[in-house]
Amino acid sequence: MFVVPTKIDYGLVVMLALAQAGDQYVSLTDIAHQRSISQKYLSQLIIPLRQAGLVLSREGKGGGYRLAHHPSAITVRQVVEALDGPLQLARCMDPSQHCPANHACKTKPVWQQLQREMYDLLSQKKLADIV
Repeated sequence: MFVVPTKIDYGLVVMLALAQAGDQYVSLTDIAHQRSISQKYLSQLIIPLRQAGLVLSREGKGGGYRLAHHPSAITVRQVVEALDGPLQLARCMDPSQHCPANHACKTKPVWQQLQREMYDLLSQKKLADIV
């Protein structure tokens, strides 16, 4: 069974919470309580989102996090790749990996098509579409 990693699922939850807050800064404590997710876990997820330039942070009273861009300018693919790196459905899809059966592989075209379709969908879907 293919399951979306928890970090991607919860990362999208954080990004949607920030999208719903508009220009207001939101604390991870508030998001954790509202969504019943560990604040410690959210603290780990926010780091790559901030490093990717998807969220802004502010310390002190009234601080927290907010989106760095309008929700219509952030794709689900950007969030996924910020949290988990480039999508790779199979080891053979990674250009740095050598597969001795690559020339005769019958399954690789299936994975390539699925990966292209996933990339397309995740690239088209914006946070604003989900909110």
